[in-house]
Amino acid sequence: MLIIIKKYSRIILIINVLLMSIPVAVFSAEPPKLGDPLSQSMSLKTEKIIGLSSYKRLQRNNYINNNPLVYAYISYLGNKLSRSIMDDDRNYTFFIVRSNQVNAFAIPGGYIGLNSGLITLTENEAQLAGVVAHEISHVTLRHSAEMIKNMSSNNIPMWVGIIAGVFSGNAKASMAALRLGIGQASQLNINLIRENEVEADDYGIEIITRSNYDLSEMSRFFKIMNNTSGEIQRDLAYLSTHPMYENRISHIQNKSKFQTNPIKNSTDDYFFVKTILDVDSISDINYSLKNITGNEILDKYKRALLYFKKSDYASAKKEIYPAYNTDPNNLYITILYAKVLAEKGNIDDALDVLNKIKNIYPHNTIISFTISEILIENNINLQYASKLMKPIEDTYKLNPDYLRLASKMHTLSNNNFKSSLFLSDYYVLLGSVDLAIEVIENSLRSKEINNTQKKILSLKKQRIICENPRRLEPIFGEKDCY
Repeated sequence: MLIIIKKYSRIILIINVLLMSIPVAVFSAEPPKLGDPLSQSMSLKTEKIIGLSSYKRLQRNNYINNNPLVYAYISYLGNKLSRSIMDDDRNYTFFIVRSNQVNAFAIPGGYIGLNSGLITLTENEAQLAGVVAHEISHVTLRHSAEMIKNMSSNNIPMWVGIIAGVFSGNAKASMAALRLGIGQASQLNINLIRENEVEADDYGIEIITRSNYDLSEMSRFFKIMNNTSGEIQRDLAYLSTHPMYENRISHIQNKSKFQTNPIKNSTDDYFFVKTILDVDSISDINYSLKNITGNEILDKYKRALLYFKKSDYASAKKEIYPAYNTDPNNLYITILYAKVLAEKGNIDDALDVLNKIKNIYPHNTIISFTISEILIENNINLQYASKLMKPIEDTYKLNPDYLRLASKMHTLSNNNFKSSLFLSDYYVLLGSVDLAIEVIENSLRSKEINNTQKKILSLKKQRIICENPRRLEPIFGEKDCY
């Protein structure tokens, strides 16, 4: 699936729609909005189903970076941009994909994915904002629904072949089917693709202007991609899905002349997150450590992250402590310092560091998550951990790390009922539906579960069976879904 996402982000939209379109009548499940002819080909409700399904599929294949610091930053940037258009029809979800390829993609329903390789290629937040705004535009303007409406039924065999190849794990089969039909499909859709890209540019320009990011940086980043060569060019998938047609870059550049005092970086968060993603992609840690010669705070942070990655916690502490001592209110520095202390067995010191910064940022979900993680993994003060975990549940409900941690917390607290609720959600998110049902059935047999809890678990089991296909679906009883 990631192969398709990396190189053919438009194809992934159509694949998902076709998966959901059997029978085709699902597209007209809700009345089309007045003045919105695209709702006849794909309703907003269907968009949401496709988006959530695709997001879960990425989660279960471990393609999404669930680091709370990374997630919080890209959500901050995406929400800062999307709120300027006041789109009441969607709740946007922004996430980063574990891939060195330079690409980004939009999935119907408001799910915007950016490969870590694209972020590391950018030079500032304004460049990254330009890409995010462009992808938001594709979703808001409903270009995926327009592509579906424009598709000819003659192309269906091609997409079926692609789907078969994807789910059989045979990428070559997918590409063979693609090559057979791509000529006709491209000819039919090339003008629409061009129109969509220009349309997304114009709407993206509006979003960037309203958010006061430097629009010239958007055109500069497109120039950077156009001019790349060598290793970077081989990983540059963005231009294959978002071709830079003639005059697009100059059009954006000309619009930037009308801005007054635009910003390139709203905070330092961009640089810290970019450092985290850079370290995540490094395989030769020792070589990288030798090549970091600077002594600025980001240099210290990067060296500490690298030492932490190779489990050299003593060296990591040596690097990060001076930075923490200089700026104890820096969230990135403090979180890493506390994790280093915890790994060295200094649990009380780690918690003290985190509680101090929590007093400064009392509503920060990352701090609550990190404190809870240390408490639960060390089986101490679980009552406080539970108090911290509850308010952040909505933020991390699709984060497998949170679901696993919550389940472990309730297991340690001997709360079989709540543990099974979170653990079953964890297995469903990872695509292990049979294990999720087994967890619930084991709890239903437990004498510790009361009748009310059994009723809740039984309903949850039924919902899981009806919403998620199993390898061998039962013929009688359990499959009665209404």
